[in-house]
Amino acid sequence: MKKRLNRWVLALAVAAGGAGVGTGLLPWAMSQAHAEPQVASVDELKMEAMKALRAGKFGKTRELLVKAATIGNDPAIARWANWSNQFESQREGFVSERHKQYEKAIDEVQKLLKAHKNAYVIDYARAAYLLADDKASFRHLEWVDEIVNKSIELAKEYEAKEQWLKCLRIYSALGSLEPASPEWKDKLKLATRRIRLVALYTPDSLKGLQEAEMKDREEVDSVLLPATKPTTKVAATKPTAKEDANDNFKIDWHESLRGVQMRMLRDALGDARSDYYREVPLRNMLAGGLNGLRAVATTAGLEKAFVNLSDAGKKKAFIDKIDEFVTRANESVGTDEQADIRRTLSQILAANSDTINLPEEVLVSEFADGAFAELDPFSNMIWPNEVDEFNKATQGEFSGVGIQIQSDEDGSLKVVSPLEDSPAYKAGVKAGDVIAAINGKNAKGISINQAVKNITGQPGTMVTLTIRRQDHTSKDMVLKRETIKVASIKGWSHRPGGGWEYIIDPEQKIAYIRLTNFTKTTGEELNKAVDEIKAQGGRALILDLRYNPGGLLTAAIDVCEKFVNKGVIVSTHADRDTRNPPTVARANGQGATDLPLVVLTNQYSASASEIVSGCLKDDKRALIVGERTFGKGSVQMLFPLTDRKAYLKLTTSHYYLPLGKCIHREENSTTWGVDPDVTVEMTPEQMRTAIDARQDLDVLHAINEEINGLKPGAVDTKADAENGKPLPPLLKARKDPLSVDAQLSAALLMLRLELNGAQL
Repeated sequence: MKKRLNRWVLALAVAAGGAGVGTGLLPWAMSQAHAEPQVASVDELKMEAMKALRAGKFGKTRELLVKAATIGNDPAIARWANWSNQFESQREGFVSERHKQYEKAIDEVQKLLKAHKNAYVIDYARAAYLLADDKASFRHLEWVDEIVNKSIELAKEYEAKEQWLKCLRIYSALGSLEPASPEWKDKLKLATRRIRLVALYTPDSLKGLQEAEMKDREEVDSVLLPATKPTTKVAATKPTAKEDANDNFKIDWHESLRGVQMRMLRDALGDARSDYYREVPLRNMLAGGLNGLRAVATTAGLEKAFVNLSDAGKKKAFIDKIDEFVTRANESVGTDEQADIRRTLSQILAANSDTINLPEEVLVSEFADGAFAELDPFSNMIWPNEVDEFNKATQGEFSGVGIQIQSDEDGSLKVVSPLEDSPAYKAGVKAGDVIAAINGKNAKGISINQAVKNITGQPGTMVTLTIRRQDHTSKDMVLKRETIKVASIKGWSHRPGGGWEYIIDPEQKIAYIRLTNFTKTTGEELNKAVDEIKAQGGRALILDLRYNPGGLLTAAIDVCEKFVNKGVIVSTHADRDTRNPPTVARANGQGATDLPLVVLTNQYSASASEIVSGCLKDDKRALIVGERTFGKGSVQMLFPLTDRKAYLKLTTSHYYLPLGKCIHREENSTTWGVDPDVTVEMTPEQMRTAIDARQDLDVLHAINEEINGLKPGAVDTKADAENGKPLPPLLKARKDPLSVDAQLSAALLMLRLELNGAQL
């Protein structure tokens, strides 16, 4: 029946575009006799269809529009029905795939139970929970209870054996299955801290934990994957002499903590006491800092870095002092907090000197980590060695050679794409190249952060990259570092040689902009992109804020002002009187575009993304499509320490949307973020598929470079099922994101309907 319905609607759409249809060919008397009731009925159906669409009831929308098209004999309504049918057919496929993934997760749980791989069962139970239509009912199934209880017992065993990676995985899954339980959040935080300590101070110990976990994972994979499944082996290539020159880029913790001083901590604690958005007694931060030091003393493996931790007597003496200080901190009600914490810090230094004798920078750093963890996840220190990287992340520019990189599955450092007009692009670095060595040092297996640190540098300085091509040839490229401006605005597809194509629907002239983060140049970039879209005849816009982690508040305000003429954009205030007064940002009434707008959000849209989507929703300027946003609605300010050599990043207030809602998610929140007008869910697997398709279009290819064997500009006679037009040249031989991205397809449906007369 469904197939017959689909064929009928498609045939209707074709007929509606033909000559003579809907042009008054019925006998005059018959059209007069039936005109009024038909018009009224069609209008009612259209209104109900749009209500259903706003409620996310896409099947109902299709049903109503098909009915309206049947009785209305109107080409426009037939077109609406056709678009709705196309999307609903696709959405039904996504729903079916979600159910298949749910059943697969259940099947994997059963396989692991039979194989007695109990440590990993909860991972797949969580996957099934996240895919379940009724999550509350799923959680209270008897077999799920049994898995949860068994996993809790296993986590206790792993804690005793200090197998922190296993603990981390289990507590993370428990937190998903029981989100209201604070116990799993606390245990997850402690396991995360211990792993961070091992990774920073004794990375070789972490490598051992990772190898053990990888071995267990391989055993799990052997249970879940069919025994007959062929394995694919990548042919090994012999490394060049330059790759063998040095084995890795190990970062010494001494370098990471260089310049850390006790006075920075004292000043930071004072700033927190004065300017944190709510009242937090310093004794709470003191206890948190002491617990941070306890974690150092009680995490196995750190004795390799700090030899006195091997002395049981000295370690016990230090822990006893920590216990004493914690007790005193909890009893210090009504005391002079500033004097008390100065005194306690001095006593900690003395106790450390008498016992395990940790380096002062370690003592200060770990105390700070524990102390500011008592506030919120976004308040923390930015130590001297981190200042430059922090500035790069917020200012939208850095000095380097201009390449986007990622770690491949085999540990290779692969080029995702060169940036336009960068030294790397001009030198001929291409997407898919492997950076085998940096300045003669083997780059395989290093982290992205390590690679960035070594490739970037002062403008005018040189760096040598050993590039290995897909044909296994290698070449040294000597590149001069330049100031690189990182664009925060991306279009639908990269034009070969540079620039973006923004139009996603050539027939309806609907454009697409993806905003990756909010930097000081975002407003200027957006203005340029919108001007280009209008010059190309753009009639509507999809603004994609999915996976956008936020950035500068001023940039979020600039973006909002591009779409709203007046009114409040966002306001901020603390929960108590501080040195930071409340603020209100209002639209300046200049330069706003009137393009119809749909904004895409998901659970990874945070901070400035939520300000923009929330403002545009409250102002009724845009439809929000996708999933509820992350819920990061707190404002951080930078407090300079010790001649600006370090900073405290401190939460000083919260964001409030124009209608007064605070978007921030506290640990016990039931509502947060920005809810979409139209909810379209995607599973993790569907999101990964959509990201892969999206990334393929983001790659910048050379002007004369073939894309999957097709030269740019080649003619393709394949018709686009969405609009009957040939695919644009840039989409040849690539997977179209529209075919795998339900949220993007829903946004396109909304704008097509609005541009053709629907009242959304």
